[in-house]
Amino acid sequence: MDPITHGVIGLGISAFSGDPVSLMNPVSLGAALGAMSPDVDAVTRILFDDKVYLKHHRGRSHSVPFLAVFSVVITAGLSLVYPDFNFLRVLAFTFLGALSHTFFDILNSYGAMLFTKKRKLSVLMLYDPLITAVALFLIFHQNHNVYTYTGAAAAVSVYILLRLLMRLKVQKNLGQIFSNGYRIDRVCVMPALMAFHKWDFIINTRSHDLVGQYNLLRGSFLIRRKLRKNHEARELMLSTSLGRYFNEFSPNFHVMEIPKGQGCDLKVVDLRYFLRGEFMHNGLVELDQHRNVLASYFMPYRIERKIALNEQTG
Repeated sequence: MDPITHGVIGLGISAFSGDPVSLMNPVSLGAALGAMSPDVDAVTRILFDDKVYLKHHRGRSHSVPFLAVFSVVITAGLSLVYPDFNFLRVLAFTFLGALSHTFFDILNSYGAMLFTKKRKLSVLMLYDPLITAVALFLIFHQNHNVYTYTGAAAAVSVYILLRLLMRLKVQKNLGQIFSNGYRIDRVCVMPALMAFHKWDFIINTRSHDLVGQYNLLRGSFLIRRKLRKNHEARELMLSTSLGRYFNEFSPNFHVMEIPKGQGCDLKVVDLRYFLRGEFMHNGLVELDQHRNVLASYFMPYRIERKIALNEQTG
């Protein structure tokens, strides 16, 4: 989710304080700022590059210790601005806002680090209209009571459970469909970027990696890419700095070998995100005829954007 959506969710959470939701209210502002604070890791994109940013995004900045630090700093700052300030009350809702950020990031396909390891449930879209709608309802419906709070919490809980059941259903269906022609190692299912009823999938088999999309309403599927595995190329890629980076960065990547003159290129793709006919994140290692590394590049977001890696230091 983008920071603005997280901020809206934070404002919605502040409604549970019983106070009117307003940016003039330190509880509301604290919860909104807290909900946006974990994305401070975007500063690594400014100071370094996309390689560093993507490696650390939704990492330690989303963990409980950092959420606590952000909450204390935000609350301390607000205490200098607002009179009649209840520090502990504002701190509590600021922390709840920050915690909501990590919680909802864990629910989508990218995941986040709550404690020491990234977790993901892959049930929500990167932008989820229902979650946003519930938050907006809490913000603008000023007559808050126990029924409002219970109804909002129940709606979100039931929706998340429904999405989880949908994902499990799609995963089961795909396993049954492809088990006839392939020896399946793993079926990975993720929400499509925008469509509620569509789910992206990656099926790892002994011979191929299959990337496609499943339409739950129609019970149909589309294969976008069928990539034959090259185990030798994968092992060679993992011996490079680029390969080690991808092994940490993506839980599901594919390596292919492309002949080039007397040498060859090893191309690695992150199978999770497929947009406009291409994989979003790519990498390339250039090899000579003796399979020595000449150069390597990380290509985030688009194939034309190249970040050179130092294969001596990574």
